[in-house]
Amino acid sequence: MSNIITEQPIKGAKETFSWLTDIIETKNGREHRIGLRALPRVSYEYSFLTHIHNRNYYLNSLRNNFTEIWLIPDWLSGIYLGELELGQKTIPNILNQKVGDKFLIYQNAEHSEVNEWLQLPKQKPLEFVFIEPKKTKLVFELKKRVPVEKQVNIKPINYHYKAAYILPLMPCYLTNTKYTTSGYESQIDISVELSHELNFSSGANYGIKYLGLEVLHNCYGVNESTIQKDIEIVDYDLGKITRIENWQYSKLSRSLTFYLDGLKEIQAFKKFIYRIEGKLNAFWLCDNDENLVKTHILVDKIYIENQSFNPSFKYLALFHPDSVSYVKIINIKNTGKSIQLTIDQVITKPITKISHLMLCRFDTDDIQIEYDTYLQAQSNIPIIEVFDDQYF
Repeated sequence: MSNIITEQPIKGAKETFSWLTDIIETKNGREHRIGLRALPRVSYEYSFLTHIHNRNYYLNSLRNNFTEIWLIPDWLSGIYLGELELGQKTIPNILNQKVGDKFLIYQNAEHSEVNEWLQLPKQKPLEFVFIEPKKTKLVFELKKRVPVEKQVNIKPINYHYKAAYILPLMPCYLTNTKYTTSGYESQIDISVELSHELNFSSGANYGIKYLGLEVLHNCYGVNESTIQKDIEIVDYDLGKITRIENWQYSKLSRSLTFYLDGLKEIQAFKKFIYRIEGKLNAFWLCDNDENLVKTHILVDKIYIENQSFNPSFKYLALFHPDSVSYVKIINIKNTGKSIQLTIDQVITKPITKISHLMLCRFDTDDIQIEYDTYLQAQSNIPIIEVFDDQYF
């Protein structure tokens, strides 16, 4: 039996997805990207407390079995089962497990056991939603109960549980541990890397697309950008410095912060980052930062009374009362009273807001999701502009 950690995290966990992308960049700033991993490596970091009676068990296990496979519960997927009798052989299969997969029957760190599926149900598993308000510790609540007919055979249960939870177990390797003792309890910080592949890229490709690339609407907070240019400093003689510009244009870079609330948003975010694959794939970023009220349209022309509007972007998102259109600017003309934008489409709907579209990619291959104590998460990802003429 593999080693298992059954203590709940005392604070939020951090999950990291690590791709491996090789960037080949030319002198004018254009780039080619080669993905060296089909799927990312997934790692977790979290901390848990051990009681004085079992801290020696973990200390010895971590010291002597560090290189072996460990099992850690997926605490975010824990589902409440209720009371389970001693020797019970059937429980609902609501984790979509397969025959032979191991799971954890859990009530507390001392009252728990590893079990495995022996027979699968014919019915498909239900989807559940966590609806309990945010608390200081991980809690598991269901929106609706599981029908009795969706059950599966398991090995006989060894304990009588008054309030049991079921959690899937993830096989992993330990990469680092930190052990801190201060009085009655001890805190153990662990870092693990999953030994099996998690693939969220299968299934339908969600998201809106424009010119074949996904559009991300930046509704996640403050827009703070940095303009950067690759400039080499060459010292030919003592005290003489020459600046050599490698890129033809400047690039914009910024950091996107995603605030995720609930399991549904977290799963959708994971599917999104799997589609982007670290630094590999480009996508459109819609800033949502231009609110041009005094704007009217005439066939393929947009007239903006704001004289200071002079877009440096070639692509725009036009927000209508019930939809969004994506267009390319063909020509910009100052008529004296307004700015005239000629676009590549005929727009008949009224415009309530205009936003810039920037073609960009992630500027990191390590995407981290930091979980709060209750199904709320945050991810901060740096992005950088990609020149669109290498695509269109």
